[in-house]
Amino acid sequence: MSVPVVVLLGATSWEGAFVAGLAHPASRVEVARRCVDTADLLAASATGVAAVAIVGADAPRLDSEVISRVIECGVAVVAVTSRGDDGAVERMRLWGIDDVLTIDDRDLGASVSATIAAVNQLTSITTASSERPSTSRSRTRSEPATSAPVLAVWGPAGSPGRTSIAIGLADEVSRAGHNTILIDADTWAPSIALALGLAEDGAGLASACRRALSGSLDERSFQSILKPLHERLRVLTGIGRSGRWTEARRSAMHAVIDQARSMADVVVIDCGFSLESDEELVFDTAAPRRNAATFVALEQATDIVVTGLADPIGLVRLVNGLSELDALELSGRRYVVANRVREAMLGRKPNDAVADVLHRHAKVDHLWCIPDDAAAFDTALREGCTLSEGRVDSTARHAIASLAHSLMAGEVTGSLSA
Repeated sequence: MSVPVVVLLGATSWEGAFVAGLAHPASRVEVARRCVDTADLLAASATGVAAVAIVGADAPRLDSEVISRVIECGVAVVAVTSRGDDGAVERMRLWGIDDVLTIDDRDLGASVSATIAAVNQLTSITTASSERPSTSRSRTRSEPATSAPVLAVWGPAGSPGRTSIAIGLADEVSRAGHNTILIDADTWAPSIALALGLAEDGAGLASACRRALSGSLDERSFQSILKPLHERLRVLTGIGRSGRWTEARRSAMHAVIDQARSMADVVVIDCGFSLESDEELVFDTAAPRRNAATFVALEQATDIVVTGLADPIGLVRLVNGLSELDALELSGRRYVVANRVREAMLGRKPNDAVADVLHRHAKVDHLWCIPDDAAAFDTALREGCTLSEGRVDSTARHAIASLAHSLMAGEVTGSLSA
């Protein structure tokens, strides 16, 4: 029985003869579709017309995101490259393709036979193990070289202080002696660069994701994109132009976070507020998702810091946000933070009041309270620096430092001291 395959190749001298060899009646494969571009490849993969996709490394607009989505459709992937193109071989393997074959145009018959053998081997392994091709031989990404913790800072809509907390945590963790990378993954309103007075030259998250999609993201290129804040803290700024959020795709974000984990002791990520995942219902095809960066950060996080404003509106949003996080079934340890806690809003014992509300309505047993220290945050924002640089004696700074210590120690007991 012939194995159905879809084919997407670049414009090479051997393209036509190679496809003709695959389509030969004796080849034991059936060319179900010869795709014209990556959109055609994704559509064919989604319809289930083929068990294996044969892709040329030089096919236009082919990147790790396309490969990832083909695999998610349950289609295994075999990559073919031209003779002498060693860079393409390395790139294909980096994208998670185990079967990468070099086509020798001097002996095209042997190359076609090797490709057919690889296709049949993939399907035979799948049949024997009763697994889909996407899990038997292919993978969408490799594991990070180190197990550096990832601290994701998330909060609901309404400016609850996600960026301020993320910057404060990254600063305190780095000053405790840990090499830290701070990533702005908010695709709705990135602001770390603005808050720290860093130049937005476009060489931030968008650039890192582009390199990840093309397979050229490595330690050297990532280092050139990061902006040093001080000795142990480097920053990956966000996407300054709203129209470029499409570059922060899921597979690219996985690669960026993995690269950061391999280069730092701790990775801190400032996430966007939105947890909506049903925007895919609007599209007929697998379009980019604006919240993909946030979802990947939360999925990768070893610790999730959830922050909300300590006022009636902010607490309602925080309670609802905690419920949304529960639905995601994330594996990271959760730390709940009430920001801008003040007597004028909550009475003489504001910490106890917030703790009581969150315990009754969201079953929060441990809470960290950040006092309302507007003068310190104003100074830091005006001077483009961190709290420790602007107001070292700030009560908010001490509270964030306490939270950072608990995070690094793996403690889950909250401190209710202001």
